[in-house]
Amino acid sequence: MDRREKLRVIREINEFVNQINSESVQESLILVEGKKDLEALSYLGCNGNIRMYHNFKNPIDVVDKFRDKYKKLIILLDLDRTGEIMTKKIYNMLSQRYIDQSYRMKLLSITQGRIKNIEELKSFYDSMQLD
Repeated sequence: MDRREKLRVIREINEFVNQINSESVQESLILVEGKKDLEALSYLGCNGNIRMYHNFKNPIDVVDKFRDKYKKLIILLDLDRTGEIMTKKIYNMLSQRYIDQSYRMKLLSITQGRIKNIEELKSFYDSMQLD
């Protein structure tokens, strides 16, 4: 990847982080799978309402907590099979309302499918830094 391409990717990741932070201020909940995912997003500058899926007992618990406090649920579960299954469960429980999956698709596009786990964002971002 050449220098210009790396700069584009860095810019897109920074825009992604700004959008996530903006959403968080607007009463959105960002849902990630675990601690390493949360750490990766924090490393990039995400500082909003980010919660770990594994802190909830099950998808019903996620849905109940979400309905009580937030207007929109941004699902940033991993882009692997497990993440897809969990996303579909939550999506169906909320009758597809209030769910935003566009950020998952943005990550897929930005990284050109190079990452499957959110926790990989940190090392991916670092690899884009120019020498």
